[in-house]
Amino acid sequence: MKAFILKLTLFVAIVSLLTACGSGDDNATGSENQDGDDVSISLMHYYNKELGEPAPTAQLEKLDEFAANNPDVTINQEIQSHDNYETKVKTLAAGDELPDVFLIKGSMTQQFLENEQVMNLDAFLNENDGWQDQFVDGTLTPFQVDGSAYGVPISGGATHIVYYNQAIFDEVGIEAFPATWDEFLAAIDTLNENDVTPIALGNKGKWVLNSSYLSTLGNRYTGDEWFNNILANNGEAAFTDQPFIDALGAINQLADRGAFNENMNSIDNSEQQAMYMNGKAAMFIEGDWAAGSISSNAPEDVLENTHVAIFPAIDDAGGNQNTVSGGGGWAYAINADVTGEKLEAIKDMIYHLTNEDAGKLILEKGQMPAIKVSGTEDMDLGRLTREILELLEDNKYVPIYDTILEPALIEEMNNNMQIMVIDQVTPEEAAENIQKVYSK
Repeated sequence: MKAFILKLTLFVAIVSLLTACGSGDDNATGSENQDGDDVSISLMHYYNKELGEPAPTAQLEKLDEFAANNPDVTINQEIQSHDNYETKVKTLAAGDELPDVFLIKGSMTQQFLENEQVMNLDAFLNENDGWQDQFVDGTLTPFQVDGSAYGVPISGGATHIVYYNQAIFDEVGIEAFPATWDEFLAAIDTLNENDVTPIALGNKGKWVLNSSYLSTLGNRYTGDEWFNNILANNGEAAFTDQPFIDALGAINQLADRGAFNENMNSIDNSEQQAMYMNGKAAMFIEGDWAAGSISSNAPEDVLENTHVAIFPAIDDAGGNQNTVSGGGGWAYAINADVTGEKLEAIKDMIYHLTNEDAGKLILEKGQMPAIKVSGTEDMDLGRLTREILELLEDNKYVPIYDTILEPALIEEMNNNMQIMVIDQVTPEEAAENIQKVYSK
């Protein structure tokens, strides 16, 4: 995503003046009512309408809708870039300056809870009949501690989807997407031989290799039990175990094979999408959210020839090969200090942003929502979204490492993978570095 920060905050003291003058800020919604009983909510997120990403675009539309229906509520939005958001929210947390509502990943939940900065949402999730039961299995889990929820998830799809251009494949003699890992490596060789970048990679923000590559490959090699033991920290699993090293090795193998563009660590995920849409690469790997961007922004010939897949089966890997990383990615959290009318307004807003109607809008724009959506067979969905729905029917979701594991561990993981793909550390050395942080 574009590396910029937009900080646009309206103060309640001047809201009525701005309203009277017929002017306002695009990132503040709502207005003071005539009785003066207004409620002002501070909200921090990374939604950028210019990028056209499905869930963020849908959330912005639902925020506008909520504001129109609740003129006595002012929503002061502080917008960060996606890559900067996590750093910013942690900085605010350290200074005890968190906004009323903010986004969290599952890996942040425990720390914010220990610091008493997030509210228990169990009662809230049960206020609307059947709402808690409507979430897709596993999407609430990253935001739960000891069975209690501290976040309401927004989207809940796959973080690993291979988007490929069949027309480019045809040009170099690749008739279909590879069925095995060896065939995948052979396809990369063929593309390189024809001067085509095989996979566009934008890992400037460091998360792409983790969310969209390692989380899936890790489970393919290690299996479920290994990861559960890692979470339990029971001494039965370590990051220096050979299967995890092999998962890192698979990514390193792609890099050594010349699968990626040379500037992979200097561009971000929006730029990897642009590289693919401009015909400069045969594939890119990201989450299901990218389907909406491709459908909205790709040239017609690229869109018509784009199809989706997941990493093919790896013969020597010990885990289930019909797996893809997915589940709840980001969720709304409420500052533990919020009370009274403001809290009631916030609960109304979050429900509006995450109920089935909101889920339908997210799905229509091309991303899998966290909430279950009925009647999808009758919905007007894009072709890529339909392909993803069909693709995921036969594959099991496995944990997304960087939404569940401790932030310090993820940071070490991300840093090592970024330098591993440029030959500064080996998979074995990266695993040792990760294990050191895990063992602290």
